[in-house]
Amino acid sequence: MRPLSLLARLVPLAAAASVAACSGGGTPPEPRLTPAQVAGVYNVCSLQFQPTQAALPAANLLATVINPSPPAPKQAPSLTLSGSVAGYQLLYTRRSDNFTQDLRNPLALGTEDIVLSVPDEAASEARSELLLPGQFRLRFSDNPRTLTARPEFFYTVTRANYARAAGISEDGLAERITGVISGVFTVGSCA
Repeated sequence: MRPLSLLARLVPLAAAASVAACSGGGTPPEPRLTPAQVAGVYNVCSLQFQPTQAALPAANLLATVINPSPPAPKQAPSLTLSGSVAGYQLLYTRRSDNFTQDLRNPLALGTEDIVLSVPDEAASEARSELLLPGQFRLRFSDNPRTLTARPEFFYTVTRANYARAAGISEDGLAERITGVISGVFTVGSCA
């Protein structure tokens, strides 16, 4: 019988080690955030879409789409996270017609991130006019209680929605505009 080569002896050991790591033999996963930990009414302090093309201006959504100080009895824009279920409510008043937009949907909780599931553009005016991605990722910080958008994922929006939100003409723009979202939401007053 021929002796096994070094490679033939190491492959089964490597496979066994990777199975052990996948089946909990490695370090335990970090605990996920819970609805109770992140619950609260967060003020919308900033929200903007920044195109990747440097020649195009950022769309500051608090200056063009969202009315930060709507007429009474309407409330200021807010993002409310439920303390009992993994869900959210984004509530704001449009600048153009003072119509209240109310978006409610589930969210996913990670170890330090919250991911808001945003309905597609056909089902949600809010997604279209706020230029939101389908999965809006926010980093949670407890002290002070803040949610900060993670602008690391590029996505596209329509030319018409971007131009309207940026307050510019559609002339000369590509059919789809690639960019990232940034924003800050905080419990308490915006700094």
